[in-house]
Amino acid sequence: MTENPYPDHNWERVPAEPIGNIPPAEETPAAPIFRKSRLSYLTLFFLLILWPALSLITTGDPAEALKILSVSPIFFIYLPTMVIQWMVFLLVFLTTIREGTGLAGIGFGKFRLLHLLWGIAFLLVSNLILSLISLLLTALNLTIPGELELILPKTGIERILWAFLAATAAICEESAFRGYLITRIKILSGLKSWIIPVILSSLAFGSGHAYQGVGGFILITIYGAMFALLFLKTKSLWPVVIAHFFQDFSALFFPFQK
Repeated sequence: MTENPYPDHNWERVPAEPIGNIPPAEETPAAPIFRKSRLSYLTLFFLLILWPALSLITTGDPAEALKILSVSPIFFIYLPTMVIQWMVFLLVFLTTIREGTGLAGIGFGKFRLLHLLWGIAFLLVSNLILSLISLLLTALNLTIPGELELILPKTGIERILWAFLAATAAICEESAFRGYLITRIKILSGLKSWIIPVILSSLAFGSGHAYQGVGGFILITIYGAMFALLFLKTKSLWPVVIAHFFQDFSALFFPFQK
């Protein structure tokens, strides 16, 4: 079975070229043909089932979890998180190589200035929407634990590592939950619509933030769906990665940071 990860895109369907064989700028890049493998199903199972299960199982009371995590954010949060997320990225990368598409097959095409503009515009609009949703959740008594600020950076070295953590989360999480999960759920299931892939990938993404309580899970799941819509609209991961990075990086400028 072969299928273009972006069936709606008007790219020519030709076999994938060797890694590193970049076509001239004036040529239209060809969409590599997807080759299903066992590793595809393994990666899909890990991201869609195992990752959410581990996130939910290891999360107890949100407030207590955040207090424990805040003991040493560098060694108990920042560094372990970066290591784990880059390992997930490596799994996705190796799977896409096995599938014959490479990272281009999940949305990492040529970067364009328009991607930066899309990312910034999305960030502004999405934060306005999320603020309204947050107010609604508060009215429903589903607030995000205030102790969340405990894991945010306060010292100089923590701020530097936070910037690297923001870049790591943007690249690795978007590669896994938007680029890979959405396209592969649709391809491997044979679905005609993007609706179910978007919902499933957003729930998997939201489960990773279960330590923020029910309110945090709902908010991040909705945010994940919004990221997914941006990804499908632009047919590129770059705008999503940019928006995700600036979203996390902006925590350095929260009022309570000293």
